[in-house]
Amino acid sequence: MKKVLKVSLLSALITAVAGCSQYDTGPEQASLSASVLESPVTIFLSDDIITMSEDVRENVTAIAVQNGKILDLGEQAVLLKKYESHPDLTVDEQFKDKVITPGFVEPHIHLWMSGFFLGFDFITPGDWNLPWGEVKGVQGNAAYFERLREIETGMEEGEPLITWGYHNYFHGREMSKALLNEVSETRPIIVWHRSAHELFLNDAALSYLGWEEKDWQFDGPGGDQLDWERGHAFENGMKRILPDLMKFVMETGRFATGMERTRDYVHSGGITTAVDPGVIVTPALYDQMVSILLDDHFPMDYWLMPAGNVTYMMAEGDPEKGKEIAEAQLHQFESVEQIQWMPKFVKLFSDGAMFSQLMQLKDGYLDGHEGEWLQTPEDLEASMRPYWNDDYTIVVHANGDMGFESAINIVEKLSKEKPRDDHRTSFHHLGITDKEDIPRAVATGSNFSVNPYYTHLLAERYSEEGVGKERAEVMARGRSFIDAGGKLSMHSDAPMAPAQPLALVWAAVNRIGLSGETVMGPEERITVDEAMRAITIDAAYTARLEGDVGSLDIGKYADFTVLDESPYKVDPKEIRDINVAATVYRGHTANIEVANAGLKATENNQNVLRLLSRIPSSSEHLGHNHADGEVCESALIFQQAMNESVR
Repeated sequence: MKKVLKVSLLSALITAVAGCSQYDTGPEQASLSASVLESPVTIFLSDDIITMSEDVRENVTAIAVQNGKILDLGEQAVLLKKYESHPDLTVDEQFKDKVITPGFVEPHIHLWMSGFFLGFDFITPGDWNLPWGEVKGVQGNAAYFERLREIETGMEEGEPLITWGYHNYFHGREMSKALLNEVSETRPIIVWHRSAHELFLNDAALSYLGWEEKDWQFDGPGGDQLDWERGHAFENGMKRILPDLMKFVMETGRFATGMERTRDYVHSGGITTAVDPGVIVTPALYDQMVSILLDDHFPMDYWLMPAGNVTYMMAEGDPEKGKEIAEAQLHQFESVEQIQWMPKFVKLFSDGAMFSQLMQLKDGYLDGHEGEWLQTPEDLEASMRPYWNDDYTIVVHANGDMGFESAINIVEKLSKEKPRDDHRTSFHHLGITDKEDIPRAVATGSNFSVNPYYTHLLAERYSEEGVGKERAEVMARGRSFIDAGGKLSMHSDAPMAPAQPLALVWAAVNRIGLSGETVMGPEERITVDEAMRAITIDAAYTARLEGDVGSLDIGKYADFTVLDESPYKVDPKEIRDINVAATVYRGHTANIEVANAGLKATENNQNVLRLLSRIPSSSEHLGHNHADGEVCESALIFQQAMNESVR
């Protein structure tokens, strides 16, 4: 409970001070300036404040906040004495026994993408703990359809039913239009696969969307990936119908519900700054997203970054025109309050997904299959050049060591053509990297953002299949980047991994495989302090936001994350279990009711994940080939669909 203490009562809180903080050293600072006296001051008290500051890291137990920014830092007794004469002073003691850190910075997360799926009814193999309720996982074909019928029975007449989470390995291959018709012949039903790469529809849904059989028949890519008889659309076939589906999701209110849930889900992890690389939006989607996020208290900054690969495709391979399309998007969709376009940032792509084992590897795969380019090196270089020449900050999606190496080669080439200071090109994901390439990348002035959850979910599986032990154990490196002098941040790519920065810290510090028994690549573990930097000040650096957020320093925004325990003081294996109690955004408290939302750490979920990890990445899924999907690739599918609707 926040307490407002009158000046006459403050003396009871002021105790003898053994030493002074470097911010408050003499009596000449006791008198407050006129500017400080003009507006209210709040002093937050905590016996454990982690600043992540280069200037002050010790003896900070109080933070003075004014107008949404940090006014002062120091020991409680000193700050209370210094500001006791302020006519409008609030002393906030609600976090006295908790831990205050800088607000967590998430440099790679897809809020708009989450908005689509979090608005659906979940029927998944695993258990979920979510801010809006718990979802019990179901397995088996009979259990899946029983749950589907249960949801259908409880809905209002005529309301469309859209589910997400179906997985043929857990719910059976028996999925078709005919089976969905048995659930309801009148209610539109759409079953979206967990991978986001395929879906099934009943006759009522096909009719609702205005489709006839002839609409699903065409020549060209995807023509054989639309099965009218089964009501099954996948991969390029799904891309063909996705614009209509996206419009349907928005018009039925599911996207609105999903964005409301996304807001709560991301906040539950303690995030106060979220960066979304690779955004292509329609006017309807953007307006809904902004309206929903800002309709209620939205305690974070949400930064958007254009998808340069999509605008390059829209421009039919003309790099300059692609850049013009990306920039036009920033003017068409104006920034509103804390939803902002990052100035002169763009995201481009190198190779394919980790989950699909489609990253490009120098030494190939054990089973002989080949990786994929999302942008060939030639297209990546061509699309990158105009942005480089215009002093853009460029984020490159790179997963495999060949994809990483080719991107480094391009940055080195462009650096010779036009040398730049502090370009901060950032390589993201970095599943499999060649240690020898890292110093080259550091020398170019680039930085690195890894998804350390790869190690937990995939390292054991990939040691046995496709990649091999030597490369898989050191996936999502940490130590090698830091020891080479690189700046390292960590991200979730949510909804791919949990939107829980402390889970990323846990994964990078421990590097424990999915079995819970094996440490994968112990030489790549990083310290708790290095990992905390990677979700605060170093994550802010990669987004050029370190002047405003990422550490607790005078003049920065008063954005905090409040924890029940300190990551520095618990057993490292328990870091992901630390409760996130609240955030403070611009000096205003936002309590968290359900912390660290997402997949629950239950025995059932561990069994599900272990089974998923044993599914061969080259296995056939319902008559076609694709693995479990990755959010950046799923986002690419959605972006291409929006590209068609924009055009």
